[in-house]
Amino acid sequence: MTRGIADVLGVGLAEGVVGMADEKAPDEGAAEKAGKWVAELAEKVMLNGVGPVTGSVIWAEDRLARRQGDVYRAPDDGARRSPDDMKDDIDAVIARLIKESVAAAGTQGFVTGLGGLITAGITIPANVAASFTINMRMAGAIAHLRGWDIRDPHVRTVVMMLAIGMSAQNVMAAFGVKIGQKIGEQMLKKLPISVIRKINNKVGFFLIAKYGSRRAAITLAKGIPILGGIVGGAVDASATAIIGRATDKALRGGSLQADEPK
Repeated sequence: MTRGIADVLGVGLAEGVVGMADEKAPDEGAAEKAGKWVAELAEKVMLNGVGPVTGSVIWAEDRLARRQGDVYRAPDDGARRSPDDMKDDIDAVIARLIKESVAAAGTQGFVTGLGGLITAGITIPANVAASFTINMRMAGAIAHLRGWDIRDPHVRTVVMMLAIGMSAQNVMAAFGVKIGQKIGEQMLKKLPISVIRKINNKVGFFLIAKYGSRRAAITLAKGIPILGGIVGGAVDASATAIIGRATDKALRGGSLQADEPK
């Protein structure tokens, strides 16, 4: 069945999934557990929110309503304009969402304070898990405003992968799409949910492999209380800004897209 699905998308699915982890593969069990945790966190955060962090749609719509004032229409209102017709407003709101997320990620007290609400069954520090939460909500809000339905698990998987820092190229490869092609919601929905779950699990390989290498540089600095907080906050804020811009670029126009390698 996997081969048939891959044929629909134009390339081998298995090759794309393997290509997601470009570093030494971590333990299979730990990686699968990490992938499951990330998928569950994405669903929880994007749809319902966690603690003081509201869900992606509620947050995005609140900011859009503030921007539009009396002309604002809710998503279920037939008079609501399309994302293309609201481009200027949506661009401005997304810029604000990214700015708010960067500020939250850089505030160590706020980020770490979420730890108890998003405890992972894997070895991930509370501040890192909380940063993922902020990035997940931001990515989900951006996807919603760009016209993607994050209630759909297929869409949520794409957004989740972008939110943990995967490049659009790697996300496309995981779904069996070559660089230069595009993949929209309808094509995503041709994939059985069982395949989506397998891709979710493989996210764990990326998460564990990248986590160690990306944060190792600040581990020693974290041992010095004041410096550690400054360095950690700066790293988290910078990562959130990059993820926000990359997610918005990847999800514009109703299809997942990535630039050709230069």
